Amino acid sequence: MDTTSYNIGLVGLGVMGLNLARNVTSKNFTVLGWDPEEKQRRLAEDYKIPCASSIQDMVQQLESPRKILLMVPAGAVVDQVIKSISPSLEPGDIIMDGGNSFFKDTDKRYQLLAEDGIHFLGLGISGGHKGALEGPAMMAGGDPEAYAQVKPILEALAASYDSTPCVDFMGKSASGHFVKMVHNGIEYGLMQVISEAFDLLVELEGYSYVQCAALFQEWNNGRLQGYLMDITANILAKSSGERPILDEIFDAAGQKGTGSWTAQNALELGVPVPGIDAAIRMRQISGDWQVRADLSNSIDGSINYQNATAIDVELVEKAIYSALLLVYIQGFHQLQVASKEYGFSYTLAQVAKTWRNGCIINSQMVRFLADALESIKTHPLLVPTLGDQLRTDIESLRFVVANAALSGLSLPCMSANLWYWDAFTRAELPTRLIQAQRDYFGGHGYQTGPDSALTSFPWEEPTS
Repeated sequence: MDTTSYNIGLVGLGVMGLNLARNVTSKNFTVLGWDPEEKQRRLAEDYKIPCASSIQDMVQQLESPRKILLMVPAGAVVDQVIKSISPSLEPGDIIMDGGNSFFKDTDKRYQLLAEDGIHFLGLGISGGHKGALEGPAMMAGGDPEAYAQVKPILEALAASYDSTPCVDFMGKSASGHFVKMVHNGIEYGLMQVISEAFDLLVELEGYSYVQCAALFQEWNNGRLQGYLMDITANILAKSSGERPILDEIFDAAGQKGTGSWTAQNALELGVPVPGIDAAIRMRQISGDWQVRADLSNSIDGSINYQNATAIDVELVEKAIYSALLLVYIQGFHQLQVASKEYGFSYTLAQVAKTWRNGCIINSQMVRFLADALESIKTHPLLVPTLGDQLRTDIESLRFVVANAALSGLSLPCMSANLWYWDAFTRAELPTRLIQAQRDYFGGHGYQTGPDSALTSFPWEEPTS
């Protein structure tokens, strides 16, 4: 083999990077790796992944135009690697960032490298380390001509659904990383809904972990089928000796920022995503474990089982379904608004099709959404098939949330998704009072209709 004509270079040979490199070689492409850690280079070579002696050495051995995939931690490390590579590159060469970079940082890198004629693709990759090896879902953003150059490799690496690769071009600049960011926000919401359903079954219905595992597996054979449902059933069935492994795990969940970025961006765009917000806040509250312990001891924060009403598992299944669907809808609405605001060219159906397999949020539901969101021109809630489905299941969610609230069991994500639906299905909201209050104390004026000019009222100060 000509050692100066590798198809692609890969920088960063941690678990994700190494598994992607192994995936590349299994698809009959040639890859040359590099990592600053010698032990990572040795491990890669154990898997028959050749490694360069330096980044510059790697660049010299790549075919033209050079294609380099970065699998390094998001943030300053990405900029450092780009700075070390770019002097050795030529116009037309391509750098791909496969990490979870903030989309605004990706846009800056795209603009900076474009000045030297170097293409930069933000490549959102989902599927975890197993997906990296067996086939992830990928979302690319940048120059279409650069994507065309790497498309054969990416399509070979990706998972597939109905013989269609789960990878696509989302549009200019940072669109790929933006879509991946929202993917992760949806992921937060889905995980929280599933954990709340587990909590409900154990605390109010008296299910054992083994019984929960069997029920989740049963649901995974139906319309709730999905990667997260599948791994949840597996987790609940695992034991360490005679003790469930879950009982050995501390109840404070971490996060790496992508969910928070989704929520922050939703605020910037004026898009409500309460299901995602609630999931983030619950992780934050879980981290305040000492406060929780102290309060629980001081006020007896146990569940009030006397107020609980037995719930049929069919109602729980419907509640989960409607809550999960509303999380997806919120994420897709954010994608819809962002595409107009930032000039991204993806369609909602295109994004959903990319998520049909390989990624963490792949599910039967997202496949349903891929069909439902085809040619959508309105809010996703107004899509007839989605609205009809929610009307069928929402009362089960209402019953579950109300029963849990009376018992003192917190279901924040399910509750947030319920109020999202209830608010959007009301023609009149009490926010007219907020308009009046703002005008009263601040002279901001108020509207009498959606397109009316601002007017004001000569409010009088209250007498008491």
